[in-house]
Amino acid sequence: MIVHRATALALTACVLTTACVNETRDPGGMTRDERQIDEQLAPSSVVPAREGLAAAIAIDVSGSMNEEVRGEAGRNEPKIAIARRAAQDLVEQFARYAEERKEEPVLLGLYEFSERSNAADCRPIVPMGPPDRVRAGNALGAVRADGGTPIGNAMITAKRELDATGLTRRHLLVVTDGENTGGVAPDLVTAAIGRRPESERPSIYFVAFDVEAAKFSGVRDAGGLVLAAANARELNETLDALLRGKILVEK
Repeated sequence: MIVHRATALALTACVLTTACVNETRDPGGMTRDERQIDEQLAPSSVVPAREGLAAAIAIDVSGSMNEEVRGEAGRNEPKIAIARRAAQDLVEQFARYAEERKEEPVLLGLYEFSERSNAADCRPIVPMGPPDRVRAGNALGAVRADGGTPIGNAMITAKRELDATGLTRRHLLVVTDGENTGGVAPDLVTAAIGRRPESERPSIYFVAFDVEAAKFSGVRDAGGLVLAAANARELNETLDALLRGKILVEK
């Protein structure tokens, strides 16, 4: 009798669980969260497509970026300082690429992301536009680390910024030192981007800075490229390899 009662309870729990799962999916088989992400990723207006390169670089400026790792000179220093220099080097490489190909539109946007009570989760350091060394240098100097880590929300903002360019070659690069702590999960956003029309899909790259790349296996499984960097040297080498091998390449 006890065995039968336990079996009955297990079956009831299974039925209830299945019902709950089914209730959260719409007729198209999507959950409410997936549907909401899809709606957020949809462009607000149609921008005519044109040949060219656009990249959105989202940099984690959460509180943990104040922690130290080995820097370029062999001494420990805050990760945020290392990220600032790495971002400036990225701008330099984009600027040189644009100068060598004046006939090709090249747009770059730098964004910071963290949870701040008085600001959006993802904010422009330098808005999308032609690579500008001076403007980037001035703006990066003001970047500070504080707050949580809303990675998925930052990806949505960056993707929409890329859509607004209309350029055909689009890249979304995320540099983060921690797991998502707020907003939507980055793997769900990556999967949702994969459901968008091909013309809207940017290539997605994650650099796990001083955090295990395995933390972002969901992003990888959904189609993103995930790489790891444990210190300043590895971060610079990883970003340089991405630019030379994936982003700043001939059509």
